[in-house]
Amino acid sequence: MPQHTIERSRYEFIASMLLGKTDLLNLYSVDPQTFGGTDEAKNGVIIIQNNEIFITPPLSGGKPAVISAIHPVVLKINGQVITGPTPITSADDLTWEICEKPQYQITVSDDKLKVYFTLYRAERYAWNLVNNPASAFVTVRAEMNREMLLSTLSIERIIAGFEKSPIVSSLNIPALYEELNNPTYLPVCIAEGKAPVPGTNASLELLFQQKIENQFKSMDDSAQETGCPEFFMVQEGEVFAKKLPPTEGLPGFDVYGGVLPPPPPQDLTLFSSPCAAMLPGGEIKACRKGRPRITGSGTFVKTIDFPQTFPVPHSDSEAGGTLMFPGDVIAAHDLSRNTVIEALGNVYIFGDVRNSRIAATGSIFISGKVVDSELYAGGYGATHNRLCSFTELVAKEVAGLREAARHLAETVESTVQTVKYGLVIMLLLESKYAHLPRMIRDMQELLSGMSTDYPQDTKILKHLMEFFLNPGQFTDQITDAGIGSFLSLLKNLAQSICQMQEERVRIDIAGSHDSIIKSGGDVHIHGDGVSRSQLHSAGDIYFAKNSSMSTDSTMEAAGTIHARSVGGESIGKSLLVAGRQIIAHTISNASVTIGGYSLEITDPIENIAFTAKSLQQKYGRAASSSSE
Repeated sequence: MPQHTIERSRYEFIASMLLGKTDLLNLYSVDPQTFGGTDEAKNGVIIIQNNEIFITPPLSGGKPAVISAIHPVVLKINGQVITGPTPITSADDLTWEICEKPQYQITVSDDKLKVYFTLYRAERYAWNLVNNPASAFVTVRAEMNREMLLSTLSIERIIAGFEKSPIVSSLNIPALYEELNNPTYLPVCIAEGKAPVPGTNASLELLFQQKIENQFKSMDDSAQETGCPEFFMVQEGEVFAKKLPPTEGLPGFDVYGGVLPPPPPQDLTLFSSPCAAMLPGGEIKACRKGRPRITGSGTFVKTIDFPQTFPVPHSDSEAGGTLMFPGDVIAAHDLSRNTVIEALGNVYIFGDVRNSRIAATGSIFISGKVVDSELYAGGYGATHNRLCSFTELVAKEVAGLREAARHLAETVESTVQTVKYGLVIMLLLESKYAHLPRMIRDMQELLSGMSTDYPQDTKILKHLMEFFLNPGQFTDQITDAGIGSFLSLLKNLAQSICQMQEERVRIDIAGSHDSIIKSGGDVHIHGDGVSRSQLHSAGDIYFAKNSSMSTDSTMEAAGTIHARSVGGESIGKSLLVAGRQIIAHTISNASVTIGGYSLEITDPIENIAFTAKSLQQKYGRAASSSSE
């Protein structure tokens, strides 16, 4: 270590302070030029040697020395921890200590079902302060002395930390031993409770779903002959559903021994018309002949009724048309071009569908092919019903009008003027919202197609529409509260259509070309297959025939895709995305994705079943996250 010089008066002070510490005194020699009388030479000085900190006071006209520390050193001046550079003199009481990270950490999961042990280091060593020569600004540092082992972490010491905790009774001692002997330095579970076993919510078991499919197929040939099939599902007195009651779960316990009650199961509320009755055992029987319609999919409030049936008359015209009906729709013939069907029930087509659009809150059954068309069933059918989608669009515009009227009224009132709210609305309808009256007229035309069998009465809604079409006649009657009521009616109308989606819906077709197929349940292909189409299913997609083909198409299913032949010799690539599994007899020129793992397939593969696990393991190199 180099020699340091210090002026005579400073040296004499240090010599008196370090009396008997010759090893420190030998570090310094007297050189008057070093402290040549400058102001800096009058400042206080700090010396660190052999784990001791020495401080000299400043000379007359000088400043106190400044001290700070770097982790794990903690300095206290007069009992207070310092967090940054701090002036200090010999009159201050200075202490230091080492505050290092603990050797291990115990954490309990948020649900109190697991206790984790994380080892940071098994050995504990002494620390030494790093020597520092005399200086006015000193940062205290420390380094570990690996030649002085203080202790080694033992299993007994860890267990002793749990002495007053009920966790000790369920400690996994072998897991602790293993981590101490073969450290991974990762969290290790050393105690575990038991999660409660949830019960089962009440549910509705439907006993007539298979009957729909079978009866539809058996009537396929006769429908063409009779022209208007008599399409019934259940007979009077027949049991068509059963309510399964909720069952209680089993309690669990946390790592502290506390009881964890299971979440209470949800019961089911059923509303039924006089056409259905519940028996003491939970069975539900029909009190009339017809198809039971069970709405409220995804909720615990179900409504049971028997919808009316509308037979679509055969027409030689290709002009098509629009049909809105609050029940089932049956066409015993091909669907002509430019036909729109919006049904609050099932739709049955005994033939092909071309250049048409069908939205059903129930299922869609088509015996033939679907070409250049759009099919929406269940939840998709509800949201694509214009009574829902267009109503929501109008509500959005009216809400914007209401907000704009508030701002405009506030602006006028800020100039100490008064204005009628109705005049503000009329001004906006003639300027920024000039398009809204046209939308209201379209809405009126849409509502005119509603019969009394629809789930909501729209008389008040139609009356309030006149305010927007003739604002000049109603300037005294238009209020912010009135517009709020109008918005509520629009919202209720849209919700009433959404609530009409049925249980366990499906789209059943022979095949499709250049079409969009979206089902809130399953998609069933009973014919030759699909090409250049988009299939979306909230359930499964299933191809029934061994000869079914899927080419140049996109198929997305929340559950399983069970295909036959995918890709083939087509130029375009097929895309299959599933939530659970993809099964194919032959697949080529396609991309499959499950659970975020994807695989590009060029050469044919036969009799294959893909899962997220198999894509990750067997095809690990080719698989990649779908988010990339």
